[in-house]
Amino acid sequence: MDLNLKMNKVYIPLLKEDSRYIVLYGGAGSGKSHFQAQKVLLDVLANKGNNYLICRKVGKTIRHSCYAQLQSMISEYGLSAFFDVNKTEMSFTCKINGNRIISTGLDDVEKLKSIAGVNKIWVEEASEISQEDFKQLDLRLRGGDSQKQITMTFNPISALSWIKKYFFDVKHESATILKTTYKDNSFLDEQYKQVIENLKYEDEVFYNIYALGNWGVLGNLILTNYVVEDIPLENNRYDVIICGLDFGFNHPSAFVKIGMKDGDLYILDELYETKLTNTELIAMVKEKFGTSYNVTADSAEPDRIKEFQQAGFYIRPAEKGKGSVKDGIDYLRRNKIHIATHCINFLNEIQGWKYKETKDGVTDEPVNIKDDLMAATRYAVESQFKRVAPNIYIM
Repeated sequence: MDLNLKMNKVYIPLLKEDSRYIVLYGGAGSGKSHFQAQKVLLDVLANKGNNYLICRKVGKTIRHSCYAQLQSMISEYGLSAFFDVNKTEMSFTCKINGNRIISTGLDDVEKLKSIAGVNKIWVEEASEISQEDFKQLDLRLRGGDSQKQITMTFNPISALSWIKKYFFDVKHESATILKTTYKDNSFLDEQYKQVIENLKYEDEVFYNIYALGNWGVLGNLILTNYVVEDIPLENNRYDVIICGLDFGFNHPSAFVKIGMKDGDLYILDELYETKLTNTELIAMVKEKFGTSYNVTADSAEPDRIKEFQQAGFYIRPAEKGKGSVKDGIDYLRRNKIHIATHCINFLNEIQGWKYKETKDGVTDEPVNIKDDLMAATRYAVESQFKRVAPNIYIM
């Protein structure tokens, strides 16, 4: 079977690496998760007895990350005829040899205990899990003659992490460690490279972690008053529904739907896509959310707002200026935020949303990267703490 895979050269030696632990860490855009998904498919197709467990701390975040990535690759590489897919369980079975790829979260302890016959594990966003979680996974790899291996992929966001102490501060004989950055990814588009390189002008800590791939301490987080949980998604469970929209193209266009109840915010759904024209964005928002909600959007794009209005949306521009940013942040910090488990992009952004740091100290301005859904959320909540004009409906 000739798959003709495009693979970054830096990772190729890992295809035959037999260490029990493989630690893939580094900066954003390095392609480490993409490579690991490729490796999973190659391992499962090549050798009978290779059964994979793919996991993250919160199980439901897998559907929109690792599972979706594998689904996309199977289609892209023309492998659909070789796999049975169970969408409910987020699993794949190879028709050639019976090998399986199964997915779960470390928040589902009982399901984890029942897993048998797995010899390889991929932990995505490994910085989310605890050392005890890791020990439990390690205990699952026992018995039989097949090679046992755990691969961990992550950004080194905290030098206080147990991963650093366990694998880096003391030499681990059973571990192979590879650090990569965006410079190792031959397939990264130029616009995203520029976004990463511009971090040097935004924030030293972000640049150190996400561009250089070095261990850092992601302090000065803007929001910590949130929980990730199963929440009701029905509109009638909330006092009001509000939406926010941040326009993008090379960086994502971000749409967020928020329910308000007794002062708390409930993040009900999201849209997060790059390379969308405004026509495509309008079609996607209309299909997923409809046109009946009040939307507050990025005021820097009046032409795009007008097109949304002409398409039937009740949409208004957000207020401009540093003061409006601060007011929005202050409001978000005062109210508890409940995040639906499927809103993985929202979770990823809120975990890294921080204030800029300069040589003179911490500022009161957010770092302007990986903040598209955060911006959309700020726009949405304007209606809750400011007297805003009614939507102007233009036809």
